[in-house]
Amino acid sequence: MSAPDKNTDFDEAYRSGVGHLMWTDARIPKELNAFIQETSPEKALELGCGIGLFSDYCAKQGIHMTAVDFSAVAIEKALARARQGYTSPEFHVGDVTCLDNITGPFDISFDIGCFHCLDQSNQKKYASEVARLLKPGGTHLIWAMDSSPSGLTLSPSVINDVFSPNFELISAEKKRRRFASSHWYRLSKKPA
Repeated sequence: MSAPDKNTDFDEAYRSGVGHLMWTDARIPKELNAFIQETSPEKALELGCGIGLFSDYCAKQGIHMTAVDFSAVAIEKALARARQGYTSPEFHVGDVTCLDNITGPFDISFDIGCFHCLDQSNQKKYASEVARLLKPGGTHLIWAMDSSPSGLTLSPSVINDVFSPNFELISAEKKRRRFASSHWYRLSKKPA
């Protein structure tokens, strides 16, 4: 199966039981754990949540989580997971470039592997939605491959351009993750 680019492709991959394993994580990235520990958010948003493993991790830390994915099958799987001892995240089927059904403000937001699937036009829409939903001073964390499935080359300067003028790029940490050259980006929303 080639890299999916439509919600129906993602639905098919999640239905297959194994098709999504190339991008579904079994472990919490240390960068996400550090981000949560450093920011101590009360309310957070995950974009491109898949089956909700990262949102569940955050909810177990006492964070009120809202999570979005455009695969209805992934959200069905996230909702079906049994939870004990913590409040379930609020899961929504939605498009990260148009989050009209989501209300903020959120202390933080994060995306581990969604942004790099978007084309340039949708990257700008995504950045606008994150700006609308994050509180001033809120931080957005992104993990993105340097050579994206969408065919674009991503770099700190590209991320800075996409998110300006509403955000300041705080850090861009180069990593190899899933055998891919990539970066972890932190962006801070500027005051209004």
